[in-house]
Amino acid sequence: MRAKTREVQIFNMSLIDILCGALGAFCFMMLVLLPYYKPANEDLRKQEANTQDLLKQLEKLKDAAKDSALAQQMADVIRKLQDQITQLQGQLNQFAAQNERLKTENQNLAAKNDKQFRQLDMRRPFVTMAVTNPSQDVGIYLDSDGMTEEKKSNPPFDPANPHQPFFFAGDISGWWSDHGVAVWMTRDAPVGVHYKLYVKIPQATDVLTAFAAPPATTVKTMALGDTWKLELPDVTLNSARFWVLVGTFTVNPDEKLSFKEASQAERDAEWTKLSMSTPPPKVQPTATGTPVMPFSNETGQPSATPKSAEEWHAYMEKIEKERAERLKQREQQQSQPASPGAIPIGPSGMRPSAPTPSP
Repeated sequence: MRAKTREVQIFNMSLIDILCGALGAFCFMMLVLLPYYKPANEDLRKQEANTQDLLKQLEKLKDAAKDSALAQQMADVIRKLQDQITQLQGQLNQFAAQNERLKTENQNLAAKNDKQFRQLDMRRPFVTMAVTNPSQDVGIYLDSDGMTEEKKSNPPFDPANPHQPFFFAGDISGWWSDHGVAVWMTRDAPVGVHYKLYVKIPQATDVLTAFAAPPATTVKTMALGDTWKLELPDVTLNSARFWVLVGTFTVNPDEKLSFKEASQAERDAEWTKLSMSTPPPKVQPTATGTPVMPFSNETGQPSATPKSAEEWHAYMEKIEKERAERLKQREQQQSQPASPGAIPIGPSGMRPSAPTPSP
């Protein structure tokens, strides 16, 4: 009896159904688990490469299949896989954009945090005060060698400006011309920064103003912070030498300030540099006494700073009373008649010369 010819088929419908079912189950699991799993970019690239390999294998299977219906079914599977690959690529791009956005936000937050930390670290406010005797308008200026975030430095001291404005944000300056008081509040004091302290009184613009101005004015200065206080040296000014460099503050690592008084040579050099002229001779202090700083007692020693409205009101009434007494004494001196034989003083402030006897 003749044996039947048997044809061995490796790729039959059963095997292809198993492969397609396994691949479909794998794709379904990937779609379900994808929102909960965010692999790194390298992992996604590897999965994409593996998917491409599977596509190549399916292409080979399609070529090997002779059934047209089977080939059409394989083409549909391939198209679905390509759609899934496109979807995965879009998600990859979305995750990459989200990652870049999070990195940018993190950098911005880190920069903002660093800026706020540096600002808080510089918050060391202190107040510098100046008082004149006799009372007259006085200006005060702190020239810092620090810089802003835009790398800008404050302008130097201007002798021609009666009251130079502040430059750094947070600083405040004020003056009380009738009582000869000026205040400069500095908000930020970074460690290692230096501040040059200048004081200034009005400059004589003509002979009459120079004659009416006091021969010498004593300026007393002090600086105080939350836990420290510095009594600075007194300086003497007049209408000719109407401003001076008192000294230099230095912010120490312990967050306190130290002060170094300027020598006479340093003051002369500063005058020559800023005024572009030879400095006038040093003013000798007069015997009128030194001014009493605000919030001080009768001995001139600093007392406790007024903390209540009643203390402030009493202090202001005391200043007004002293001012009224000085004005009254000045009016009495001016109302006294001139003694016989006194030489009158002309309106220009110069004494008239004696008449020449006739021959």
